[in-house]
Amino acid sequence: MPLCAAGKDSNVNTPRIGMRMHAWGRRAKKLSTLALAPLILCAIAYGVMPATTARAATMQETLADDVFQNEPGSTGRCTIYAATNMLRRAALLNGDADWTSITTSSIPSSGGLPWSFSIATPSASYVVGHGSISGTDEEKTAQLMGILEESPAGIVLYAGDCSSPHAVLLLGCKDGTFYAHDSLTGATSALDECVTVRVSNASSYWYVSSGVLSPDPVSIAGATVSVSSSGTGPKDAAGAAVSVTLGSASLVEGTDFTVSYESSVNVGMATVTVTGMGRYAGTVTSSFQVEPSSGLIREACSAAAENCSVDKTSSAMLTSAVTL
Repeated sequence: MPLCAAGKDSNVNTPRIGMRMHAWGRRAKKLSTLALAPLILCAIAYGVMPATTARAATMQETLADDVFQNEPGSTGRCTIYAATNMLRRAALLNGDADWTSITTSSIPSSGGLPWSFSIATPSASYVVGHGSISGTDEEKTAQLMGILEESPAGIVLYAGDCSSPHAVLLLGCKDGTFYAHDSLTGATSALDECVTVRVSNASSYWYVSSGVLSPDPVSIAGATVSVSSSGTGPKDAAGAAVSVTLGSASLVEGTDFTVSYESSVNVGMATVTVTGMGRYAGTVTSSFQVEPSSGLIREACSAAAENCSVDKTSSAMLTSAVTL
């Protein structure tokens, strides 16, 4: 018995016009912001595109447990649940204060998930479209990665090419691994750990075709920067290790920030500048004192001359103060 029913028939094929509109929508995003501004204002005014009415959520916040609605057992409505969760994430990203009003009851359905439909919260309206994927696993992977780049809220991925059709909310791809939320298990995990849905048997998808805001980069300006000559943090040629925390999050060098140094090989005050990257933006600087007996000078001298007079057995002595 299938785990869910998707679409109005077993083929869930997209009408040709729907594919054209999806392709146009993806190309339209490449137009200049200036050219699109009047259209966006009109869309907001007529409720086609949601207006931001509260603080837009970060991508991490859209992954909280209370965002997802899960099936109470195998209900045969996995596409409905996946679409609900996709729309709740879209509303959060758009700053829709009424995102919790989106439930499975919001989805217009007489059994399976319609090819296209729209819903509304008290604050905004959302439109959902449908598409299909085909080809080899490599071709499907490339198609899905391209679709996800245009779909910040994720997509409902339906596996129809198997004995037990099922759907999950595909969230994104990192380091070659797709991640998804499965409403049947209530788990967010790698796609290969979900029930039956795989890239190889995926046949179609649903996406939010109305505007969804990509989350703005988080400012790194308020981060706490710690500098030491030991530890596992990134190091420059002189040996300074840097750790960066923002709130409760420990940021990762090379993924979340880069580091540059000034005057870190001489005795006296030195400066480290941390620059955000990826989902972080902005800079924060930290000043630290390089002492004559520190490991920083010991390493610099070792590299410069064999007869360095600095005590090579002494421990590092660094002080750090964050300057915003």
